[in-house]
Amino acid sequence: MKGLKRYEIGGKYYVYHRATNTPLPAHLPEDHPDFLAAYFEAEVGLKPKAAPKHVVVNSVQHVVSRYMASNDFKKLSESYQDVRRRDMNRLCCQKDGAIGKVPFNRIESRHIKADMGALSPNPANERLKTWRALFKFATYAEIVAEDVTTGIQKVSTPSTQGHIPWTFAEIENFRARWTYGTEQRAAFETIFWCGCRMSDAVGLGPKNIDAEGWINFIQQKTKSDVSVPLYRDLPDFAVPEDRDHLLRALEAMGDGRMFFIQTIFGQQRSRKAASSWFSEAATEATLPEDRSSHGLRKSRMILHAERGATTHQIAAWSGHESLKEVERYTKRVNRRLLLTPSPSVLETGEFF
Repeated sequence: MKGLKRYEIGGKYYVYHRATNTPLPAHLPEDHPDFLAAYFEAEVGLKPKAAPKHVVVNSVQHVVSRYMASNDFKKLSESYQDVRRRDMNRLCCQKDGAIGKVPFNRIESRHIKADMGALSPNPANERLKTWRALFKFATYAEIVAEDVTTGIQKVSTPSTQGHIPWTFAEIENFRARWTYGTEQRAAFETIFWCGCRMSDAVGLGPKNIDAEGWINFIQQKTKSDVSVPLYRDLPDFAVPEDRDHLLRALEAMGDGRMFFIQTIFGQQRSRKAASSWFSEAATEATLPEDRSSHGLRKSRMILHAERGATTHQIAAWSGHESLKEVERYTKRVNRRLLLTPSPSVLETGEFF
């Protein structure tokens, strides 16, 4: 995207709109709806308006404030708290802050539909999530008698491919560019072997390896436990060579590291900045700009599916709680690959 300034200081990543020097949400991918909204606001010279200072009791702004102090909000991942906080701030600032002052019990389903109708599909669906969360809280707090979001449907969105899996050639290109001993290679092998999200990968280190040779961690997004084999026998569908790549990459970084993925100053990488840092490393390895750390997660699941892993086995490795989501990621894997010699989709790139 043009007109951006990107830099990292002390392990923290920053993105600014160059012309207006407006800070943008650096923790989000640059194709995320919230990042794009902030970018276009800066492009037309608009500055985010401050939320109303005078808060009317049981108004929309008051419910937002109480919700952000609730356990429901605090149990969200750090990155998603930022997404929801920004959306609630935009909501309360609409019509020069007038929406924030509206008594919450006067909000009807028609108002929510009209609010969504003024937004493009993805932001509209995010707004519906915001309203649902607020009404769930307000109903529990007895601010309103019923949840008027019940029955409101999401806006249909164009079908997208999402994060694109990496091909074998792209994986080898990255390894060729970032050799053992570089932070980029250590990050790559950690993410690819574990099949984890970047938000989880940045926290992994020797402390996560137990006496039986498992890498154990709690997912930031779902708060569920995940165990990935490392110093132990592997299931038949696993790829020992990929495990060896990880061990060699970590060995090359030397002893005494607290984390597998660190800054050049030996600090843990910020969850907000690491994804962008990794995407830049992929671009420098001549990969397409849309190759991301999450695409590697997909590649691991596809590879396991092609090597005969069941949906339950894939989900156990990746930490997915929904089997339907795993099936969605791997549905294009040719089932005949399990029975006859055929090219891997990671070789052909025919994912969709």
